[in-house]
Amino acid sequence: MNKGVIVGIDIGSTKICAVAGIIDSIGKVKILDMVEEPTQRGRVSNGTVVNLEFTARDIDRILTKLSDKADINIQNVIVNISGEYVEGKSHQNFITRNDSRTTIRREEIEKLAIDIRKSFRPTAGNVIIHTFPQEFIIDRSLVPENPVGRFGITLGGNFFLISTPNDPHIALRQTIESVGVKIQDNKRFIPLKIVHTLFSPLADAMSVLQEVDRKLGVAVVNIGGDTTEVAIFHESGLRHISVIPFAGRSITNDLVKAFQILPDHAEKLKLIVGDVPPAEVGKNDIIKIPGVEGLPDKEIVAKNVSVIIEERLKEIAAMVMAEIIHSGYDGQLISGVVLTGGTANIRMIKDVFYQVTEGMNVRVGNNMRNIGESALSKVVDPKYATVLGLVLSGFLPLDERVPQEVIWGEIPDSQTHIYLNGIEPLNGGRHKEVEPPQAEEPQTSGGLFGWLKRQMNSSKNDLGDDKGYT
Repeated sequence: MNKGVIVGIDIGSTKICAVAGIIDSIGKVKILDMVEEPTQRGRVSNGTVVNLEFTARDIDRILTKLSDKADINIQNVIVNISGEYVEGKSHQNFITRNDSRTTIRREEIEKLAIDIRKSFRPTAGNVIIHTFPQEFIIDRSLVPENPVGRFGITLGGNFFLISTPNDPHIALRQTIESVGVKIQDNKRFIPLKIVHTLFSPLADAMSVLQEVDRKLGVAVVNIGGDTTEVAIFHESGLRHISVIPFAGRSITNDLVKAFQILPDHAEKLKLIVGDVPPAEVGKNDIIKIPGVEGLPDKEIVAKNVSVIIEERLKEIAAMVMAEIIHSGYDGQLISGVVLTGGTANIRMIKDVFYQVTEGMNVRVGNNMRNIGESALSKVVDPKYATVLGLVLSGFLPLDERVPQEVIWGEIPDSQTHIYLNGIEPLNGGRHKEVEPPQAEEPQTSGGLFGWLKRQMNSSKNDLGDDKGYT
């Protein structure tokens, strides 16, 4: 999809945000308008839609507002996908070329990617949503760039495949497709269509990274409401992803429990006091919280608030650092860590991550990459990185080495004829048939220690069916 209006919808645990954009005359994306509403309680949990009907109503209302404000008809959308159990694994495969005297063609790259997707075995109950190239292998030599035009007998590749549990994936699609398209006079009778879904930190990468970042090595860290999502790039390839079940709401909950205050008051405390590290807060600085239901006002020592915020941020940063080490790319991420998500607005977060990562480059993501003229100055806010990346993914390639259909899991048009002439068909589209059930490991406990235990248990098969390349 590369023409007309693109609408992205970020469905998060704290907000639902929709943005419309078009390509301007110089090839930049112009943001037409944005509508945002807080996510109502019980709609979305840990990045997963848990109440289809009411979430669909919220999306319908938001898109109606966006349609009216931007004066557009919205028929197709791009939506983020998230959740604690999104997985990523490397996988490798080879094909033998029919004629080594000719150069490698685009269609052969497509066939390789389809074969890799077909031979990959995701976790039982998961569906593959993305297939990203890492590097190609021509006659056993690694080729990080596009291999089209090269000579060789065998063509192989290392690809990174992302999968998610099928049930929440279906729930997300049903939620979006239960919303009607506004045709005229606010009548809605044609289902809204999803162009594609995109894992949230990959959408963030579209917003905040340059190609040089991906090549030099970088970790995109989206710290949202319920989850912290990590995507690690190196030598232009996606190398590792992780979803950590601790984020901004963990800080808010800490403040609620520590001071016995309402979540709304705790959220305001987090944003105000989070701008100042404990060392800079006066010992006698007091913050007054208004009482509710006839209770007296509450006085809170500001330094105590700052300490709690800093300690939780250190825990989150430590878990992110553990993922960087687990990925095998510790010491190789020259572009460092790029922070996105609403929690990235806490001013002390940059210094905390710098300390915990022992001096890695740390910056808060700037969403102005490929964004042109816009009347919305707030788009630079890191909490909008995901939704802007969704819009950008409708205009720009996620990886120029393969057709975009390959990344989304569709069969490119140039390959369709192969499967109409008696050769075994593949599962087209994004609904891949799930492998037969496999023995599942027992569920571990929740909380920080449960998360760490799951990470340790998963390390033995992190590379999936990879045959030795990383």
